[in-house]
Amino acid sequence: MAKLKEYECPACGAMMEFNVATQKLRCPYCATELAADALETEEDGSSAEGGDSAQESSAAYSGNYTQEELEHLRVYSCESCGAEIVADENTAASKCPYCGNNVVMTGQFAGGKKPDGVIPFKITKEEAQNIYKEHIKTRWLAPKIFKDNRKIDEIKGVYVPFYLVSGTAYSHVQGKGYRNGRSWSDSQYNYTETQEYDLDRDISLPLKDLPSICTDKANSILMESIEPFDTNGLKPYAGGFLAGFSAEKYKESYVQQCLRQAEERMATSAYESVVSSINEYSSKNITSHSEKIHGLSHKYCLLPVWFFTERYADKAWNVVINGQTGKVAGILPEDKKKFILSVLIKAVIIGAVAYAVKFFLKF
Repeated sequence: MAKLKEYECPACGAMMEFNVATQKLRCPYCATELAADALETEEDGSSAEGGDSAQESSAAYSGNYTQEELEHLRVYSCESCGAEIVADENTAASKCPYCGNNVVMTGQFAGGKKPDGVIPFKITKEEAQNIYKEHIKTRWLAPKIFKDNRKIDEIKGVYVPFYLVSGTAYSHVQGKGYRNGRSWSDSQYNYTETQEYDLDRDISLPLKDLPSICTDKANSILMESIEPFDTNGLKPYAGGFLAGFSAEKYKESYVQQCLRQAEERMATSAYESVVSSINEYSSKNITSHSEKIHGLSHKYCLLPVWFFTERYADKAWNVVINGQTGKVAGILPEDKKKFILSVLIKAVIIGAVAYAVKFFLKF
């Protein structure tokens, strides 16, 4: 059994973890640091000299995990939402990042497609906690449990499976454009001359590396809300990036929906682009449009997301943070007592203002 997948420190033998600040594997005991892919072997299909570009990653690293890699991957299964979290054998997991329920280790990873690339975490856990605290300050109606420091400490870093989809979106629109001409008046009416033009316009829009989530466990709207990810930071997959983190298992049955969603977003982008380019008229009326996607390609990648998940009123509530940029999004419940209090305060303020206005109008 190779030491590789245990990420054993060559200096003291302790287990190394991926350090977000240095972007290297780091030993927590003797501070030895290595490149994230320094402990990979030729059998893994990668090395420390692997290509930097996403294209090279896709060409060189597509395929399945090696048997040696599989021996050191573990699956944590959520009995509530069904999520399967893949982690290295040294990663501890106790709660599902998606629904907040306890997870149980079901054993060795049975296999799966190996990612073409990974965007490493750039935001540390401490930075993610601070971002969350600033976010929660603006949500003062949120229940107290969401502000509990002990709960905030449970924030989890997860590599979420995405397809990065590229292609060219074509949109063709037709309709009418209107321009205001001369104006005049008579004794009864005001008149404005309106000039009408036929609209017939199209656009061909190249799109590269559009993220499309490849799991049904994460909220796709929240995931879109923390975009964009800078895909220039995409690295060839190496197991060292996962050390100390976990990853949602790639879901084969969700691929077609994942690609469909990407095509819909690409078509919408093309349509909105061509419509926004029609700005030479006072107003316009689009009567028909059609979109097509050409040259579709994709690569399977892991993107970094920090999850704060808490169960409240029998429901899971998530705040997610882009692990590369720090952009945050989330939907939180309202505490009923706080809501009632806020309504009473507003009523008192409105009443006080109304009374003051009425009082001063007497003078």
